[in-house]
Amino acid sequence: MRALRGHQSAAAGTAVLMIGIVLTAPLNYGFGLALAWLLPASEFGVVSVVLTVLLLATSVLAAGFPWALARAVARAEADGEPGADAQFRAALAGNVGLGAALGGGFAAVQLTTGAILPGVGPGLTLLIAGTVVLLALGQVLVGGLQGTRRFTAVGVTRVAEVVAKVVVAVGVVALVGAGALGVGWALLLSAAVAAAWAWWTLRDRLPRLRGAIAGWRSFADAAPMAAGTTAFGLISTLDVLLLGALGHGHGVTFAAVGTYQVAALLAKAPYLAGSALSEGVFPFVARARSAQEAHGWVVTAFRWVPLALVPALLVLVVTPDALLGRLFPAEYAAAGTPARVIALGTLGLIAGDMLLKALFARGFAGRAAARLPLAALAEVATMAVLVPRLGATGAAAGFAVGAWVGAAVLASVYVRHHRVGRVPARVVLAWSAAVAPLAGLLAVAAVIGGGPDLALIALGLAVYVVLAVRLGAVPAADLARVRGLLARRGAGRPDPATDPATDPITVPASAAQEGVPA
Repeated sequence: MRALRGHQSAAAGTAVLMIGIVLTAPLNYGFGLALAWLLPASEFGVVSVVLTVLLLATSVLAAGFPWALARAVARAEADGEPGADAQFRAALAGNVGLGAALGGGFAAVQLTTGAILPGVGPGLTLLIAGTVVLLALGQVLVGGLQGTRRFTAVGVTRVAEVVAKVVVAVGVVALVGAGALGVGWALLLSAAVAAAWAWWTLRDRLPRLRGAIAGWRSFADAAPMAAGTTAFGLISTLDVLLLGALGHGHGVTFAAVGTYQVAALLAKAPYLAGSALSEGVFPFVARARSAQEAHGWVVTAFRWVPLALVPALLVLVVTPDALLGRLFPAEYAAAGTPARVIALGTLGLIAGDMLLKALFARGFAGRAAARLPLAALAEVATMAVLVPRLGATGAAAGFAVGAWVGAAVLASVYVRHHRVGRVPARVVLAWSAAVAPLAGLLAVAAVIGGGPDLALIALGLAVYVVLAVRLGAVPAADLARVRGLLARRGAGRPDPATDPATDPITVPASAAQEGVPA
């Protein structure tokens, strides 16, 4: 229990969040895989739209108030100030009120028009609306945990939510045959479990309900964050939400939406790891004393995108069929082509997410929010042209365009306020030399197929890791931290990264002087 309330450094926090990803990603994939096998393709398409609606709602509800609260709490702790009780009350009232408005609005539109989920009755509709309200409560509590650097509690909250969702949903679908309605009950229960656990681990920092509430400035700070994250959330969800609507009359059915969801489930997975990196470093960017120090923290997280995430995305671009054919029923074989295009867009989504949270942390949410709608418009325009002609592949292209336009407009804001250097040529050459054998082996695996393809993929990744370390693509400082951590754990000594007394709020000058890998 002490670990759940202890402060943690950026490295330790990112490690904890990554462990959470390692635990929840297989469960989430198992969840999607199980539903793909247990439900007819058309009903799986309905569930896919439901999950996408909740994902968009979560993006909105995790945006303004939770991040504004995390920023306020992180700064209060850096300045040695107590509490931030007024900000807590404002965030709780604002986010739960927003959740009620979103849930009520969804229910009103669905019950009166049926436009969002054609043919879905009031039972599932009301379950979704109730889940949105619980998500609003849970997300603002997680924001408080992030601001206090209780990353272990954040990770456990997310693991508990996924476990409850998977166990209940798969159980009621497999054993009772409850279908989409059973999934709706599971989603409601999992949101309640997450909110309850987050409250329990933050209860010592929660203010009494009665007391001062931060004024309009707190809500004003939250508004651009909410607008920016909502626009960014639209980039990652419009492809699923609009595929059926834009493809109506052009052969796109709920079964086709289900196939696209399988492709997205596979190809967007690396985004979860990128999000863990940006969340782990967020409090340290927020509390940085200068733009240079803040940029150093951003670089510390950003350099792992090419080092760790690009190789994973390369596997999905070159050999998606090796995974699709083994994980999903044969009726989803057509997901391979959209998965390739989605994987290309996912890299842009990861970069955009890191830039967006860095801008939030430094108080530039309004400037980011003003530009992000351009990305959503680009995505909708691309889908409107291509979905009637290409179906799911057109939706994937729209997502990729939206993601990269979003990354570009956010980068334009970031470079105006931070001095961004260049990546040393030796690092680029070392990384390229490490990636080249991986790309070659993946190309061979795509041609061979069958049993040997997985062995070639594994060999390619192993060769990449060895070369990246040997050639110096992985920073020596990071290798030293890993070796030191392993040595301390092996000797039974505590990790100073989790000790607030030794937790530095500055980043080494070498990291601050590096360029952001792109």
